[in-house]
Amino acid sequence: MFDLDPLFVISMILMQVGARYLDFGLTDFQQKLIKNNFVQATILFAIIYIAVRDILKTTLIVALIYLIIYVLFNEKHKLNIYSKRWLYNEGIIKEYEDLKNKYYEKITKIKNEYYI
Repeated sequence: MFDLDPLFVISMILMQVGARYLDFGLTDFQQKLIKNNFVQATILFAIIYIAVRDILKTTLIVALIYLIIYVLFNEKHKLNIYSKRWLYNEGIIKEYEDLKNKYYEKITKIKNEYYI
């Protein structure tokens, strides 16, 4: 069913070992450059493109990954999936009471403007 190419297997093993033990000796600027969001997106795009070999699918996968990481599971984004109460109880955010008070003040203001 699957014909495993020995060269492919050897290259995968070398890639795994190299990723763990290879030290490129990057300068501080190069490390900062690699931490740039655009550079990381480009590297992620290249890695996924090698596996998928379709630009449209690769773009959709990268967009989905960034949506999940930077929006849904980012506690600082306003569209995250975590409840503010849970984040406050876990000690991740400190301003839950302030957020709650601001929310109630806005609701009260809107209620007073439209219903009185």
